[in-house]
Amino acid sequence: MLTAGRKRREDVWSHFSYDNIATKTTCRECGLSFRGKNTTNLKRHLQNGHFAIFSELQKTIADGGQPATKKAKMSNQNIEDAFTSTTKYKSDAKEQQIKEEAIATWIGCTGLPVTTVEDEDFILLMESLDKKFTVPKKTKISNLIEKYYENKKAAFKKRLSSARKVCIGTDLWTKKGLTASFLGISCCFFCVEQQKPEHLLLALEQLDHLHTAQSIKACVEKCMQEWGILNEKVLTVITDNGSNMVAAFKHSAPEDEDSSSDDPDASIRSESDSKETENLQCQDMGMDRMPCVVHMLQLVVHMINKEESINRVLNKVRSIVKLFRKSSVATQKILDECGLTVVNDCPTRWSSTYEMVARLLKVKESVCEVANEMGWDCLLSTEWQKLKSMQELLQPFAEHTNSSE
Repeated sequence: MLTAGRKRREDVWSHFSYDNIATKTTCRECGLSFRGKNTTNLKRHLQNGHFAIFSELQKTIADGGQPATKKAKMSNQNIEDAFTSTTKYKSDAKEQQIKEEAIATWIGCTGLPVTTVEDEDFILLMESLDKKFTVPKKTKISNLIEKYYENKKAAFKKRLSSARKVCIGTDLWTKKGLTASFLGISCCFFCVEQQKPEHLLLALEQLDHLHTAQSIKACVEKCMQEWGILNEKVLTVITDNGSNMVAAFKHSAPEDEDSSSDDPDASIRSESDSKETENLQCQDMGMDRMPCVVHMLQLVVHMINKEESINRVLNKVRSIVKLFRKSSVATQKILDECGLTVVNDCPTRWSSTYEMVARLLKVKESVCEVANEMGWDCLLSTEWQKLKSMQELLQPFAEHTNSSE
């Protein structure tokens, strides 16, 4: 029995016994006794006198048994701990902050809800990627997104300040049911820093009815002040041909004044009034307006609806498309035939009539076959020919619309 010293190795001491009174160790295999209880001496005895036992002992260690030395045991333990450690990053650690900013940028740029970070599957995903990372709460992500926006806004304002001239673009649209209206304001300029033209969305403002010229102009001026765009830097304002847009950016001509008067102080007052009028004009300076090219193209395209023969064919096409889109059976059949379905046009969507005609011509054979099975009337040969001519007529307008966007 051992009463002092280091903890004995069971794999070695299973072949020895120790006499605490005589302070001697005896080999159970050969009966040889020697003083001390040093494990190294015991292993040396086995190696010299009992090599088979020593070899078995070494084989046990190599196969994952008890470690040969305490140093090796500690080394293996440290490596294992390094791979399985779950110690979380500190809140101010660089690794934690980098990952938080990356998540905020991803959510902010993609428009995902901030509550994504509280989703269990998202948290599980992040833990599988890095067990040390702590997924932040939605409040912190919101603050990081706001910080990211402000940094980007400051960078864009710096680019705008270096631009010589800026073109402002505006467009107004209304939701279905007239429940809300929005005014989009963008700008185009040549970026000196990047040496290339750049297009930025400056604001998306909700407007109250009525959409008067004054409300549109006030919204644009507010946006320009926020972004630091001076009136003299604006080369032109691009709008549609709506009367409210035209009136919003119309120059106001000064009224002519009669300079003749018998009053001896009239010339002094006239000069003073002239300076005051000039200051007022500078404060309410009108900006040159340019009609949008794409809007002008669409006005030309809409002229085809005034042609009775074309309008008759288009109405028949819309009826066929409506039948297919209302029938799940017909839709499935045409999908099985060609893998495509028909599309409808929308009066407020650019080039939608061309898209409807082009798709119908593309699936012509399948449409005729399915319509015949369903017992529906289809287009005549002459009407299909007119539709082909209509596609060729509208195609250049659609291509120019896409390139202008």
